[in-house]
Amino acid sequence: MTASTTPRRDRSLDLVTQGYLWTTRLRAASSDPQADVRLPIRLLGKPALLVNGEKGVDLFYDSERIQRGGAMPSVVGGGLFGEGSVHGLDGEQHTVRKAMFVRAAMNRPRVDNLLADAQQEWAGIIELWRGGEDLSVYDAAVLVYGRSIIRWAGFDVDAETLDHIATTQAEIVDGFAAAGPAMVQMHRDRKKMDAWFTEQVRLARAGEIVVPEGSPFQMVLDHVDADGQPLDDHLAGVEVQNLIRPTIAVARFAAFVAMALAGHPEWRDRVRAETVERGTTIEGPVATAVAEEVRRHFPFVPLLPSVAKKDFVFEGEQVRKGQRVLLDFYGTNHDENSWDKPGSFDPQRFLDDPSHRESDHFIPQGGKTAETGHRCPGEWIAVGLLALTVAELSELAMELPSDLDWKMTRMPTMPRDGVRPVSVDKA
Repeated sequence: MTASTTPRRDRSLDLVTQGYLWTTRLRAASSDPQADVRLPIRLLGKPALLVNGEKGVDLFYDSERIQRGGAMPSVVGGGLFGEGSVHGLDGEQHTVRKAMFVRAAMNRPRVDNLLADAQQEWAGIIELWRGGEDLSVYDAAVLVYGRSIIRWAGFDVDAETLDHIATTQAEIVDGFAAAGPAMVQMHRDRKKMDAWFTEQVRLARAGEIVVPEGSPFQMVLDHVDADGQPLDDHLAGVEVQNLIRPTIAVARFAAFVAMALAGHPEWRDRVRAETVERGTTIEGPVATAVAEEVRRHFPFVPLLPSVAKKDFVFEGEQVRKGQRVLLDFYGTNHDENSWDKPGSFDPQRFLDDPSHRESDHFIPQGGKTAETGHRCPGEWIAVGLLALTVAELSELAMELPSDLDWKMTRMPTMPRDGVRPVSVDKA
């Protein structure tokens, strides 16, 4: 099939109604032998190309042929990432801005301090559960991750403000792709958060609040873009949020952790034994493998768009300049060409072959390298917090509802009610 025979039926509504199932159903319905690598479709009234697997990742992150700018509909990208953010940049602009995020997030001592802080926060949450507090795993993780990452970023605010920022950022993530009230709420929250963070930037630059030297917030304030100019107050506020919000979004995975441990008690027991042997719930190898498999197996990012910078041919398919190219994240993490039994939950794959973690077929939060590509520089934080959560929950006798499931048609998704425990006690 070539661009001239792109299907006439537009698939935009199908994407909205089918969610994570959309790409799988498209490939299953196609007679194209290359459908598992690339599939021409029509989206938003125009020809587009859906790509999958390692070859798709190679194309999507090829800066000679592909760009981010102009790809994401503003109603989605502007709400989730913010106008002018690093996610929509290309070339030198992206490299220079991205370097700031790498310096901020990929700092081992700072990450270690964050994990220690989150460990203390989990201790408080567990005491609340044991006291009968009606709090879902998701809501608990939003508070734990949010409090820790906001303090890590360099904000000294009261407990009420910490929790308000955390829950509001979680609402922004919840509504970015969900048509209806959730998306309306997302845009309201976005305006409130932009205003609050912009004001914090203004106050910091005016010397009216103290920002810790070397903190991520200070790095954003000091950053100079490729054009030699600092970020204006609003954009600095946007990028500070982009340092914070992705970590809070990982709370959705925490809910899936609870489900995975309940469904696979043999892994819960292995993690618990590891914690006893190591004497800590921080960064155990088995707990980390479970965390990585949760990120691979369960749905998170569905897909992302890009735009072709020039005409080229990809796997026999003609792509025209300006055409959208979409990378199937969920499909790549379940690609049968790269994963053995991809539909099975099996953390052992990450213990047997740690190279999966840096591969082009494992893209829960972006692909290629954090330093030069678009892999999230916050993965050290995300995986560390999730492994900590795996270990903390493994130490509990947690009774969960019997009717837990999740909607694959809803983006982003998570288990019903965020997994609200029936009871919690020490294992």
